[in-house]
Amino acid sequence: MANPARLAVDLGTTHTVAVVHRVDQQPRSLLFDGSPLLASGVFVDVVGTVHTGRDATRLGAAEPERFEPHPKRRIDEGWVLLGEAELAVTALLAAVLRRVVEEARHAGVEPATDGTILTCPADWGQPRREVLREAARLAGLGQVQLVDEPIAAATYCVQVLGQQVPVGGHLGIFDLGGGTLDVAVVRREAVGLRVLATGGLDDLGGLDIDEALVAHLGQLAGIRDADLWQRLREPQTAADRRDRQSFWTEVRSAKEMLSRTTVAPAHIPGLDEPMHLTREELDRIASPLVARGVDEIRRVLQRAGVAPGSLAGLLLVGGASRMPLVATRLHARLGVAPSVPEQPELPVAYGALVYATAAGTADVRDPAIAGTPSPSPANPSSPPPPAPPPSPPAPPAPPPPPSPSPSPSPSSPVSPAGATFAPAPPMSPAPAPAGTPAATPPPVSPGWSPGFGPPPGGPAFPPIKTIAPPRRPVRRAVTVVVLLAVLAGCVGAVVKGGQWVTDALGEGSTGSGTGGSGGLGIGGDAKGGGQRSGQGKLDQITEITSSQAGATTTTIADGHVVTAYAGNGITQVMSQLAGGGQAPRWTTNVRMEPTEVRLTPVADLIIVDGERSVTHDSRDIRAVLSAADGKVLWQKPWEDRVDIAYYGTDVVTEVRDGIYDNAAERVDLRTGKRKWHRPGNDDLLTPGEHRLAAMRILPSADTPAGPGLLPTAKSGIRETMTASDTMVELNTDKQVGYAFDARTNARLGTGKLPLEAAVWVGFDKLAIGKQHRSASGGRAVLAAYAVPHFKPAWSLPLTAGFDIEDVAVCGPRLVCAAIDTPQDDGDYTVAVDIDTGKESWRVKVDWSDQETWQVNGGVLLFGEGPFDSIRDPKVLDFTGKELRSFANSPSIVATAAGRMVLANYDGRNSQWQVWVLEAATGKATGAANVGADLPEAVYLDGDFVTVTTKDRRTLVLKIGSLA
Repeated sequence: MANPARLAVDLGTTHTVAVVHRVDQQPRSLLFDGSPLLASGVFVDVVGTVHTGRDATRLGAAEPERFEPHPKRRIDEGWVLLGEAELAVTALLAAVLRRVVEEARHAGVEPATDGTILTCPADWGQPRREVLREAARLAGLGQVQLVDEPIAAATYCVQVLGQQVPVGGHLGIFDLGGGTLDVAVVRREAVGLRVLATGGLDDLGGLDIDEALVAHLGQLAGIRDADLWQRLREPQTAADRRDRQSFWTEVRSAKEMLSRTTVAPAHIPGLDEPMHLTREELDRIASPLVARGVDEIRRVLQRAGVAPGSLAGLLLVGGASRMPLVATRLHARLGVAPSVPEQPELPVAYGALVYATAAGTADVRDPAIAGTPSPSPANPSSPPPPAPPPSPPAPPAPPPPPSPSPSPSPSSPVSPAGATFAPAPPMSPAPAPAGTPAATPPPVSPGWSPGFGPPPGGPAFPPIKTIAPPRRPVRRAVTVVVLLAVLAGCVGAVVKGGQWVTDALGEGSTGSGTGGSGGLGIGGDAKGGGQRSGQGKLDQITEITSSQAGATTTTIADGHVVTAYAGNGITQVMSQLAGGGQAPRWTTNVRMEPTEVRLTPVADLIIVDGERSVTHDSRDIRAVLSAADGKVLWQKPWEDRVDIAYYGTDVVTEVRDGIYDNAAERVDLRTGKRKWHRPGNDDLLTPGEHRLAAMRILPSADTPAGPGLLPTAKSGIRETMTASDTMVELNTDKQVGYAFDARTNARLGTGKLPLEAAVWVGFDKLAIGKQHRSASGGRAVLAAYAVPHFKPAWSLPLTAGFDIEDVAVCGPRLVCAAIDTPQDDGDYTVAVDIDTGKESWRVKVDWSDQETWQVNGGVLLFGEGPFDSIRDPKVLDFTGKELRSFANSPSIVATAAGRMVLANYDGRNSQWQVWVLEAATGKATGAANVGADLPEAVYLDGDFVTVTTKDRRTLVLKIGSLA
């Protein structure tokens, strides 16, 4: 029996895609104004008529107050004001879906009766899903089935592309759309696909890259015609707004053209001759943004306990992922060749259609619709769902992979709703009746090969490109985990972490618990003493819990453990004596419910920073509390700010408000009032760039500490260095430096400072960094300039083709630079004497842009970043000599005063464990179990360690001894 006609819709932040499957025909995407991409924006005119798609975008350029370009982002807000009309978010989403309904009916599909599948992010809860269902009802879609986007994408990868994924293997999904980035790790299990971890960035997408390109070309245009650039960046009339929209459209078109060529013209309204954008410019401008995306997927992989090298595949979806830089950067950083469809906007909708047709009509996250109980950690005894019917409807006709990966038999149970499983039965084409015309497939990549896309003449699924593997050898640890994935496919189980080799060989383990001597996976010394975790004691003395279910973190201030738990419209902050045994000193409820929360102790104050608080229209909020009694001294939005240094109870902060309102300010943390304000130059600072730097001081017997404290770059890893009263501001437009007094804002000196905004640091009395290309002639040069007048002190030119990825202090008179080279396996970190500008030593590294280092007491901690930890660490002295390394690749998760907390996963006991090591001597405590999941936050202060777990507990540990 032929399949019924069906419709699948991927309602995106920027664009919406829909795929129809008519009876006895191949699936195909719907076209909207001649394109498979329907702009998700909605425009309401003066008479109340609602416009969607391309019309809405054009009308919104002239009257932006009536235009909502991203209604999906407003799903939590309930109502949106457009012009004089207040519309429900459900009405905006319904307007977009109604356009899909109209086009589907033209294509011969009746969504209300034939059935519709809608995709949504995997981390959406029931309230957001109900909004989507209500919008679907208003649009005339009838009863809809919801499918998680990563499940749909993974289904497309496995069933349509024929990606070989063994049972127990993992897929990475990297969805870089126009407005957001969504990433997920999906595991194939015996009963289907399961989402292990999700993440993403709401402020990273193609539009953010467009904005950076607009700023770049606009500034170049402003050199020719300053008035023109002023008019384009701050339009005052309808004509100005149309020109601005035209400019953005030109830039976006040039960016898309650079996916195929190395140079593209961009016509700027008001200029006769077009400007030209090169692939090199695009890569340089987009690189910091793409790097944030790479960091995010690595963070999600870490949260899932999956090593990058163990991925069976990495699928790129979303329109912005077609930029070559995205695939090459992911490949270089993860060691996995990404799969890139020629139309990356379509796989989620296609995969949803394949998944839903095979799975039946149950919503994969809704037990009420599925009609079966959902096994979960909270309900492990739930009975398995019934087996699927013996003759399920045939799915749309993707080609069967030449070597089908293991998949459940037709009698295997289908995963129930609520567990985010997707069944993966063997797929076979549905036969078409004689005389049925074949659908015309889109063009297939010339390099098609079995298992990586449909063959010529196959069904109309987007073809795929595969990035060639790198010549640089894969690291040993990655190779080990790849073997783990193979073993997992044979035995149906995956051992988390890197300790499986010891498990497999049956090496002994004491199964260390609290205060134990270090069992399997503890990651003891591989060099410098041969210890495991140590023979000292680390005992849990108390546990702090809260009923709040949201973001959480911890810190230690003046001998008291301070915890923060968000949820129900508040963030509950508690202070309790670190030694335990007493009731909390105080408990305060702060009105904010952020997605992430951070605590920073400063003198006798506690700073509470909340990111994207849903009680404040998703704005970043700061509150300051008295550490003595928890009183809230003040609270207000704290957006686009970066703290530079704390002086007593004042903070000097860098304001990064778009392009035009950059500034530096000194704020009294007791009152929230500004003491001085220093306007900055107009410029768009991309992630990783900075205009301000406090002059760092590394205290020693001969060098007194500076008066300021530096904020921690990583949540639990605290700087040994301090800050002087001198600060440096880099004018990124004119390449001029200004030295000023952090106390009074008085200028101390000025001069030419040609440094790249992303790679520079202030140390002692020098500003040191990568020289700007305007001064270096295109060669990478490490240069130093004497503060306060910025006279050149020394320079260290590199060989052509070499580059400087990062620079930071790494010793009493040393600064280190991470050097990227074109040679295979040739990257290194070099230490340079700041007094002479001469190389002191160098260390070979695997990837220059992943290395991080920190001075901790009298040694240098060296390893991989850039997350809130130092992975695969080594301890070096200030001559570059390796003092100790660690077996089983633990991570440093917290540091303080010459000590560090290390963490690793014990595969035999299925526990994360932490232990404390004295960096200079190598003496250590035993390991303490802290739960089955990676800790959310770790903090070290004196003899106390606090660990916040994923299940919202804060464990307080005490160092009894180091041995």
